[in-house]
Amino acid sequence: MGNNPSSVKYETNEKKKVTIVVDEDDPCLKKEDKINKEDKFQSQGFKFSPGDDPRFQQQNQTQRCFVMYTDFYRCQHILGEGSEACTWFKDVFTSICPRAWVEQWDELRLSGRLPWHKYKTQGAFPGNKYGE
Repeated sequence: MGNNPSSVKYETNEKKKVTIVVDEDDPCLKKEDKINKEDKFQSQGFKFSPGDDPRFQQQNQTQRCFVMYTDFYRCQHILGEGSEACTWFKDVFTSICPRAWVEQWDELRLSGRLPWHKYKTQGAFPGNKYGE
């Protein structure tokens, strides 16, 4: 029984304890709502830049600019002013639209002459929430 490998008993080493030091200020550990993206980017000199939108694949972003502007105000109409869900639209249109356009559209919108469908929605969904 001495040389048979199946009969040899292996001694196990004691398990070592590992301590991990965690930095409480690590931004990866903070929740998304605690990180204010404006403060983070502005303190480093960066500005918000929207990602690619597959609906607007051309270099000319004029249509995207107008759609995001109107979608922001449509979202505010549907969800209420100050809704956090609408801020993405505002971030996008303020980053890609020239200020002069936004100012002109604001004047037209407030005077009721902007050609857009403020109350347009996708309509009622057919059936109940389970698609019946």
